[in-house]
Amino acid sequence: MSIAPDADTIIVGAGPAGMACAIELAAAGCRVIVLDMQPSPGGQIFRALETNMQARPGTDELLSALGPSYKAGLALVTRFRATLGIDYRPGTTVWDLRADGTVGWLKGDAAGYLRAPHVVVASGAMERPAPFPGWTLPGVMTAGAVQTLLKAGRLKPNGRIVLAGTGPLIFLLADQLRRLGVRPALIARTDGAWDKVAALGRLRPAGLPALLKGLGWLLRLRLAGVTMRTGISGLEAHGHDHIESVRLTVAGSRIELPCDLLVVHDGIVPSTDLAHAAGLALAWRADDGSWQPVTMPDGRAEMAPGPTLTAGPCRIRITGDARRIGGADAAIAHGRHASSAILAELGRPAGTPGAADRTGIAVARSLAARPFLDAAFPPGLSSYLPDDATIVCRCEEITAGALRATIRDGATEMNLVRGLLRCGMGACQGRSCAATLARLLAEADPRRPMASAPFRARPPLRPLPLGALAGMTGLDPDLAQVESLDDKPEAIAGEDAHV
Repeated sequence: MSIAPDADTIIVGAGPAGMACAIELAAAGCRVIVLDMQPSPGGQIFRALETNMQARPGTDELLSALGPSYKAGLALVTRFRATLGIDYRPGTTVWDLRADGTVGWLKGDAAGYLRAPHVVVASGAMERPAPFPGWTLPGVMTAGAVQTLLKAGRLKPNGRIVLAGTGPLIFLLADQLRRLGVRPALIARTDGAWDKVAALGRLRPAGLPALLKGLGWLLRLRLAGVTMRTGISGLEAHGHDHIESVRLTVAGSRIELPCDLLVVHDGIVPSTDLAHAAGLALAWRADDGSWQPVTMPDGRAEMAPGPTLTAGPCRIRITGDARRIGGADAAIAHGRHASSAILAELGRPAGTPGAADRTGIAVARSLAARPFLDAAFPPGLSSYLPDDATIVCRCEEITAGALRATIRDGATEMNLVRGLLRCGMGACQGRSCAATLARLLAEADPRRPMASAPFRARPPLRPLPLGALAGMTGLDPDLAQVESLDDKPEAIAGEDAHV
């Protein structure tokens, strides 16, 4: 590192994992900077928890609907706020990350670089992209987006609501809506009873609480008379300026029903854009249809093979759902595990012998239900490749048919497809389309190995205003040198100077 570090550790994300990691590090005397896109700590799971608690009694109905698991996060948020040594910077976007511990940040119109000998990526997860006919219509939302409106906007939907997809979040959201007096017209599940039977062999005693919680949601929905169908397929959304109806196949029959809001969810996957930008190794999980960062148990990341922009050891650890999907408890446990490993390297008092082992055991316990859940709720909406008319890249409005045609014409590599069609060049930088394109490439040549990574990543990962770029601080002098045109060699007499 060519210039002095700004902290002992920089943490990206103030969700459960990021907060837990920051608390342990700061309590041991480390200087910690936490960069978070959100206006307050909590991440997606505990989003807007502080403001909703402070707004009581006006938010009592909402807090009751969101349930005790949501309110349980207040103790962690309160401790995070009260811990000295944490430099918390909300509303801050990370647009660049390098393996040597360099982090590019943006807040308002200001931008710059920070550096630390340790960087912890706790950027959480994203919902698995699942393109289907009509998925770009207004009125089609993901379950996570609806939860954001509930928690941060204190809004609740109305009209004829259909929830479609798979995963525990479908049941949780439906039960929360029920508590708010909103009764879904249908819960259309892609999973079936056969998935649950096949998953029973993966159930462990430590995973029973998660199973019982899910059964409780199901029972309450059944008692409320919410219609539920399993094993659905062929989901389509129809309408003109807004969704008007939903079509799907149930038990071999094609049905259509009116719909004002279609909420879809096909499980969640690690958010890998920062890891990919830093040149870290990613592994494709065919059973999950997603990329996952390659890490050691304590979160230490591995570099991808090939050339890199930085020298020296990788200074990045990945924790929480950004490493492996597990929920709030697992994220907290692994955030503490990552902090124990960092403290042990620093020789701090809290990094006592055996601390990493103890936190590692806690991580294993918190993930005990994961094998069962993965088998019980396999990908559904995304398990079928879209037809030619379906939009895959919604930023650039590129259809599956256009992608297939380009692949047939010889574009057999993801970055070449991007260069030809601009697929993945929009605001999401491929987060919504990369996995589907990888599967379309495999469809064209099943013998072709799946891509070891999404599109080649380049900063900025998020939009960066030119004004912020012009006034950027923290630049490395060695990397910021610009050679002027005067440094070009002069043309030899008699040669064409334009060649």
